[in-house]
Amino acid sequence: MGSLSSSQIFWNMNAAFIAKSLGVDVLESLTTALNDAGYNNQTTKEVMIQSTDSAVLVKLKQQKAKYKLVYTLPQGIGDASPSSLADVKEFAEAVVVDRNSFFAISLQFIINQTSLVKDLRSAGLTVYAQVFRNEFLSQPWDFFSDETVEINSYAQSLKVDGLITDFPKTVRRYKRNSCTGKDKPAYMETVDVGGLVQLLQRNAAPEAQPPAVAPMPELNETEVQQPPFPPVAPKNAPPGAAAPPGSSPSDAHTTAVSTCILLVAACAALLL
Repeated sequence: MGSLSSSQIFWNMNAAFIAKSLGVDVLESLTTALNDAGYNNQTTKEVMIQSTDSAVLVKLKQQKAKYKLVYTLPQGIGDASPSSLADVKEFAEAVVVDRNSFFAISLQFIINQTSLVKDLRSAGLTVYAQVFRNEFLSQPWDFFSDETVEINSYAQSLKVDGLITDFPKTVRRYKRNSCTGKDKPAYMETVDVGGLVQLLQRNAAPEAQPPAVAPMPELNETEVQQPPFPPVAPKNAPPGAAAPPGSSPSDAHTTAVSTCILLVAACAALLL
């Protein structure tokens, strides 16, 4: 996670599938691992639990988990209905948004900016954008194939709260630069949204214009609401099968806790 304000540990999980199919309460395992590692009583690093499944976050909210809950929005949306945002606020403090949801894009040309970031801000949600990469083919032409120009536009123009990136050193380099203040140089100005396609419209032949794009869909409450988190129901052993020597019903939970502790330790090491 490359944040513009602090360091975080992100955990993405498919806990509902694990609980229903494998009979392991991974949510309890996760919170136990984090608590045992001391993350519930420290302030130097903010711990976030991220999921695409609202039922996971609702369950953690009910358990009064002492961690920031983050909901990953569906890809390709352009705005969000008030009712959907009210639902998100019930279980999450922040959202992760695909970076291409902030702009309508045609053939890698930015056409216009969507209203999504404004909608999320008005709902009081912290906004993180993902996933940023250094490869020039991953960026719209408006950013001149420069990852720093892209990061600068999201930080200064869209004012997102953080960036999720495959290249944390690039974001760290941007955070440390001293050219984003009041007297910033011209090359650190944000791009003019839609400026490149407007230039084409004025000077290029019609057949060279990028095609029009359909309006991006709106996030609604039916996409946010998910079935309740399933109860943990370990699968029964086949008839006549003997239990492994020394096994107990808690073995799966113990293994899951150990795995969670190792992964939390690994995440913490990466942030040092």
